[in-house]
Amino acid sequence: MDAIFNYLDNMFAHLPKTEEVVRAKNELGQMMEDKYNQLRAEGCSDNEAVGQVISEFGNLSELAEELGISNQYQSASSEDKFVSVTAAEGEAFIEKTKKAANKIGTGIAAILLGVISIIFFSGYAEGTFSPTLGGGEPNKIYIAVGLGLLFILVAFAVYLFVMTGITTEKYEIFEKKMVKLDPHYKLIIQEAKENHRPVLTRKISIGVGLILLAVAALAVSGILSEDNEALLISLVCVLLATVGVSVWLFLSGGMIQSAYDKLLNEGDYTLERRKSESVVQRWASPYWSLVVVVYLAWSFITADWSKSWIIWPISGVSFGLISTIIHAATSSKQ
Repeated sequence: MDAIFNYLDNMFAHLPKTEEVVRAKNELGQMMEDKYNQLRAEGCSDNEAVGQVISEFGNLSELAEELGISNQYQSASSEDKFVSVTAAEGEAFIEKTKKAANKIGTGIAAILLGVISIIFFSGYAEGTFSPTLGGGEPNKIYIAVGLGLLFILVAFAVYLFVMTGITTEKYEIFEKKMVKLDPHYKLIIQEAKENHRPVLTRKISIGVGLILLAVAALAVSGILSEDNEALLISLVCVLLATVGVSVWLFLSGGMIQSAYDKLLNEGDYTLERRKSESVVQRWASPYWSLVVVVYLAWSFITADWSKSWIIWPISGVSFGLISTIIHAATSSKQ
């Protein structure tokens, strides 16, 4: 019976939770349960009974009128709100997401490695790691090497980001529209999501742990060995490398979880969240355009570039607050 009730939940997942829909779901559930018990009494096995019940009652488009929810079903299933995804398309999307997570994580790690190179070679040029090399014109070559590595690695990262965007562009519709899956395939995705949950938890735990260890090592060294500049620079480089590894772990786990949520219309991709997110996006463009205008006007008029940068963190926090208010207001209307 659990398989039947899971199937029933999937059939009604994309419909609004109105009184009529809830009544129809309960009514259909009772019909399916009665049929299942009848088949079991006639000697059918559990799998046979489940299969026959689903084949008889599993098509909501045929039962919607009988259940009195034809209008709700047609409205919820309209093409402008939903996109139908086959099992093959869903598997391709998940596979592309896994590859995209690896590429984006690698790109971010490459940028951080470039930052590490400029920090390390700048310290080397100033004689931090070898006093005999401090100062002097020839040591500019170390800074040049650091900058060269930084630009090369940033270029490599940009290439990865662009290629990832191109390969995943066709799946952006999954963020804008509700996804409609075959009920059988939806059960497979739900199981895959449950299996991935402990993997995500483990990756987040490892990533956070690595960052905390690196920060702790840097903080302790800063207190105990504040005059040892070489050690501090080395630990800063280790911290950045650790952040790169942690970000890769977060992305490789989080993006796959997000892919499952998109296919299942769960998490940040429920109907209510999508509606509120569309409102946020409409506000985002004029908001940030205004921020840029204010920043440039303040900076050029006062020539106080050393202080005008404060606009950006304030604007970021303010936008987060506005987004939260919009999400809450939209949810309260549902």
